[in-house]
Amino acid sequence: TMRWALAIAVVLGFSTAHADTLKVGEKLVDLDIAVDASNKPFKLKSLKGKWVLITVGAEWCKPCAKELPAWDKLAGILKDKITFVAVSVDDNVKDGQRFHQKLKLKNMKLVYLPADKSAAASRYGSDTMPSSFVADGNQVIKFRKDGFNERDPDGDLKKMHAQLNKLLGN
Repeated sequence: TMRWALAIAVVLGFSTAHADTLKVGEKLVDLDIAVDASNKPFKLKSLKGKWVLITVGAEWCKPCAKELPAWDKLAGILKDKITFVAVSVDDNVKDGQRFHQKLKLKNMKLVYLPADKSAAASRYGSDTMPSSFVADGNQVIKFRKDGFNERDPDGDLKKMHAQLNKLLGN
């Protein structure tokens, strides 16, 4: 049946695509060539000691356009407890900036990491976007989420909010 074919494709796809992707329990890898919204170099090290949620996406990723506004809303609610970092892996930084502007994100740190030039991008699941990673103050990954349910953005927002509350001890 179609369902079985899909299940097999998912299992096979995940085992190869995720071979190199960061996993729960591993440390974050710094974003080697990332720049922030003002084109200054950005390093995750600068957020040491703080909880962070890093979400990786791109302009051409349809679910990313639904995920980012949801996470932006959450970032506003939890701003005293966790820093949200939206990483665009568009090869052209301008495309990523235009994408973020169009979504009117205001509560997240906006970061640009051209995947074609970055060694770190693939470690963040740039092949299964959007991918979100939640790490503690020591930059150890405590939770990871692949994809986003664009048919139920509020449901995914509620689930992530509950997950973050649990991690942050709220």
